[in-house]
Amino acid sequence: MKRHLIAAWLVVGLAVPCYAAEQATTPSASFLKEAQNVLAPLQFVKFCMNNPSECEPSSSEARLPERDAALAMLAEVNATVNQSIHPLAKSTDPLRSHWAISPTSGDCNDYAVTKRHMLIAKGWPASALRLAVVYAPAGGHLVLVARLQDGDYILDNLAPDVQRWGGVDYQWVSMESGENPRFWVSIAKQDRRDFAELGRAKDGRN
Repeated sequence: MKRHLIAAWLVVGLAVPCYAAEQATTPSASFLKEAQNVLAPLQFVKFCMNNPSECEPSSSEARLPERDAALAMLAEVNATVNQSIHPLAKSTDPLRSHWAISPTSGDCNDYAVTKRHMLIAKGWPASALRLAVVYAPAGGHLVLVARLQDGDYILDNLAPDVQRWGGVDYQWVSMESGENPRFWVSIAKQDRRDFAELGRAKDGRN
């Protein structure tokens, strides 16, 4: 049974060398669409076992800052972490690799969990900060999604600036659930028609 469970985790285990990505040209919808429940990456499960407080729901005192203040905090944290961690290619074997908070050197996983840790320490609710698995043009990758009142923003070690999620040429795979950070959901495919329809709805057009 244990062997089959490990095999199931390996199916969704991340192989996430950090690659550069081109900018997408499609207009972006405001929020990523959640689909069905999926298994969390094995490395995430190991991370929660080693750092249980990082995977707990929000405290009752946690509050999302107003948009301008939130964007300023996101930009500060993104820049600080990107500059403080030296990029290092680590093992992508789900059984050997691990995610670390604030290492001297690390990969995209370490950047993402460190940013999430810092923002939660600043009072952000965990439900607004979701780790997300994506595929960049050259391979697997992990980013942090920050959900604000007007949409989802991405904190990425490949980019110096915080961006709307639709501004990067990534294939979106799965992310943490907003209801419980220990659970993950798949991200629904959002094609050009989806973007156009959402754009018209936002502008009040039919």
